[in-house]
Parts: sequence; C-alpha cells; structure tokens
Amino acid sequence: MPKFQKMLHPEKFNLILYYTVTSFIAIVIISLAVGWIFPRMESEALIKRSEEYAQYFVLHLNYEIYKDFLLPILKRNRLIDLENNRAQLKRLDKVVRENMYGLNIKKLYLYDLEGRVVYSTMPEHIGYTVNRDSNKKLDMAIHGKSASALRLAGTIDSKGAYVDESLLESYFPFYSMEGNGTKKEQIGVLEIYQDMSALRMQMLAAREKAIIMTSSAMSVLFLALFLVVLKASRIINTRTSQLIDARNTLERKVEERTLDIRAAYKKLQETQRKLLQSEKLASIGTLATGLAHEINNPLASVASCAEGLIERLKTIPLRKEQQPGEPYTVDGGNDSSNTPAHGDREIAEEACDTGNNEKQEHLKVLEVFPEYLRIICEETYRCKAIISNLLNFSRQSEPRFERVEIIRILHDTLAIVRHQPQSGERTIRLSISDELCYVIGDAQQLKQVFLNLIINALHAIENGGEVFVSVLQKQSSVQVVFQDSGMGIKPEHLDKIFDPFFTTKPVGEGTGLGLAICYGIIDVHNGKIDVFSEGAGKGTTITVTLPMAG
Repeated sequence: MPKFQKMLHPEKFNLILYYTVTSFIAIVIISLAVGWIFPRMESEALIKRSEEYAQYFVLHLNYEIYKDFLLPILKRNRLIDLENNRAQLKRLDKVVRENMYGLNIKKLYLYDLEGRVVYSTMPEHIGYTVNRDSNKKLDMAIHGKSASALRLAGTIDSKGAYVDESLLESYFPFYSMEGNGTKKEQIGVLEIYQDMSALRMQMLAAREKAIIMTSSAMSVLFLALFLVVLKASRIINTRTSQLIDARNTLERKVEERTLDIRAAYKKLQETQRKLLQSEKLASIGTLATGLAHEINNPLASVASCAEGLIERLKTIPLRKEQQPGEPYTVDGGNDSSNTPAHGDREIAEEACDTGNNEKQEHLKVLEVFPEYLRIICEETYRCKAIISNLLNFSRQSEPRFERVEIIRILHDTLAIVRHQPQSGERTIRLSISDELCYVIGDAQQLKQVFLNLIINALHAIENGGEVFVSVLQKQSSVQVVFQDSGMGIKPEHLDKIFDPFFTTKPVGEGTGLGLAICYGIIDVHNGKIDVFSEGAGKGTTITVTLPMAG
C-alpha cells in the first residue's frame, strides 16, 4: 500500500493525524469563505457610501443650478430652451462643471420628465430619449425615488455607450426650489456617473486581508487545540494499553468460565438423561393398563383354541388295545382276524358305520389343527412384538445420532400408541407423502418425543375427537405437525408449557416434565418446537421442526 494511503488509512486510529488533516481542510474552507463574503460586504458598503455621496452632491448641484441658472432666467421672464439657445446651454454647462470640478464625477445627464436628455457633459447625447420601459432606474427616479446601478468595465450603459472603467450610475429627482432652497416640484431627473475603478482594487485588498486575518486566527486556534489534542492523544494511548491488558485478562477469564460452563453443561446433560429415564418409567406406568388389556386378548385367543382342541379330542374313543397315556387312535374295524360271522352281519355293518364316523371326525380335527396353530402363532408373536416395543422404549442407552427416516419412526410410535385404551374411542389420522424424509438424530429419543406429544393430544380430546398427524418437507427442514381437536391451551399458559414441572393436569396425573424433556431433546437435535392454540376449547397445534439430513 502506498505511503499516502497508509497515512489516510492507518491500521490504528491516529488522533493527531486526523486532527491535523481535518483542521487544515477547515482552515482552507473557512478562509476562502471569509475571503469571498468579506469583500462583497466591503463592496456593498462602498457602493452605499458612494450613493450617499452622490445624493449630497445632487442636492447641492440642484440648488446651484436653480440659484445660478434657472432663477436669473425666470426673473427676466425668458423661456428656457437649451436645445436652441446656445448661451443658456453654455451658462448651464459652466455652472455644472464649476460644481463638478475636483470631484469623482465622470459624466452627468439631465432628463426631463419624458426621459429626454436636455443637458449632458457629453454633448453628443443631448436630445437622446431613453425608452422608459427599458430603464427601470430612470422610471423610479421620474416617480420621485432615487436608484443606482453598478456598471462594470466592458459593459454597455443605458445610452448604449461602451464603459471603459467601472462606474456607479445613480438617478435622482431634480426639483424647482424656493429662494431659501426648499423643494417645490419635480421638473426632471439628474443622472451622475461616479468613478468606481478603485472598487476592484479595494475588493482584492479586502479579500487578501480577510484571508490573512482568518488564516492567522485559525492557525493560532489550531495550535492551541493541537496542544489539547496532543494531551488527549497521550491519555487515549495510555487508556488503550490498559484496555488491551484488560481484554487479555478478560479473555483468560472467559476461557476459564467457558471450561466451567462446559463442565456444568455436561452435568446438565447427565441430569437430563436421568430425567429422560424417569419420564420413560412414568410413561411405562401410563402404558401398563393398555398393554395388559392388549396382551390379555391374544392370550385369551390362545386359551380358547387350546380348549377347543381338548374338547374335540375328548369326543374320539380310545382303542381297546390303547393303554392309558398312549395317543388317541381310532378303531376302524378292518382287522381280518376279527371278521364277524354271517349271523352277525348287521352288527358288523353297524360297527363299520361307527368306525367311518370316527374316521370323519378324526379328519375334521386334523383339518382345524393348522388354522388353530396359525392363530396361536400370530397371537403369540403379537404379544412378543408388544413386549419388544415396550422393552425398546424403556431401555436406557446413550444418544446415538445417525441418519434416520422420520416417517418410519412415526409409524413405530403410532404402533405403540394404538395399544392405549383411550385410542380406541379416538381417531388418529396420518397424512404423509411418499417421499422419504431423513434427519440426523437419535431414533429412540425422537420416538419418545412423538409418543409424548400424541399421548398428550389423546388426553386433551374427548370421545369422538381426533388427532391429525402430518409430515411436511420444506427446502432444508422437515416439519412434523400434531393437531388435535381438544380442550386447547389458555393464552396465559402458552409461554409456560415448556417449563419443567408445569402442568395443567390434575394432581397425580402429570409430572410436568414431558414437554420440558421434549423441548430439550429437540434442542439437542438443532431443531425447534412451536405451540399454537387459539384458546380454551379450540384445539392445539404443535409443530416439530428438524433440519433435513444432507
């Protein structure tokens, strides 16, 4: 990086550097501003003084013209005709020039009230008529108000003449007077041009003076403030060093505190795992009634099938040769050594019929054996599955995060919930898509969350109510929504339902840990759980959001 850029953009804030640069810029701007404003003020003051001077001169000249020119001619009852009477013109010119001698007056014009030049120190302009609409200053003077205009060198005046040097053009009313000098009535307009060539030099001198004075004052102020800033900079540097030392000390303390927090967090996780196990045991107690009912049904089927087999076997007679303890067999009467005599034919036929019936009964028993055995197997495995689910749910294990399919976990949870006694009178509807949704998490912990939320929903609804469970797949997350038509949640309870030991259930029916544990599990999974309810009696919607596995 160039030195100039390093100077303007140092790595550390340099108070002296920034103060010097900003002060220099401020001094330049203020000096130029004062150098532009002060000469203009000086110029306006000079023009005002020139206008006042011109007004005094015109009053004096007005009186002298009246006394030395107009009054003598009027006393002789003569007509004033400057255009045709050369003597009158010379006499007026003499009076004017005698009064202008030695003064800073360049030109003089005398107009009548029609705007025609009746006299001028420039003889070629006598008789020239100025268009009154084109000269506002002359119009103001004709109406009795004096006016002035600055004509800079190189411009054209109101008579179309080229201006060689700067002039102040002033218009004043011209009056007839009494003998004592009192004004009577306006009879014309007197215009004079004052030399203002020194104005430019005065403005330049004033500008130079203003810049020098302002720069000097600002420099003195800069030096005074520089000493203050230098002192402040030293104090700031000292405080900065102290802050750096304090920061380093604070970082060490933060590291130590971080280690303490990590240890406390591990302890909290261990406590949370214990709470999870406690909640599992409490949930097992809640499930016990439903599981006992469901296990009794398949066991009853097994017993019924066994009793049916026993009753049918009792109807089959034993063979004569059969000894107690031997399997039951059927006597068919086909032994040739025991063939009946001709006289006993009817008895033999009857015995044969009896043997056939026993054979048929034996066949019927054999036919139902497979069906009964199938039922026994199915119901037995059903009992095994129920007990296995219960054992898997209650087994204590460390969380194991892996890629799991959320819909499969939801199906496993619903398989456990359906064994609840209250689920038979309530409807659980599931709405999922065919697309698989994977998340990173512990399957058993997620199953516990879903089970807890569904059981809470079942407890909240009455007979005939329903719980609607849906899975929504977003762009980078998966949402599992549990919506029930139950009693809802009061607005004042919405902010408390995740607090440990907070419950709205009657005493003895809830521990107040279920939703708190669910919240902790979802938080560990980097997800969130939201609750919405419009109020009591309007149902509840709980949404579990989990990040989708990559």
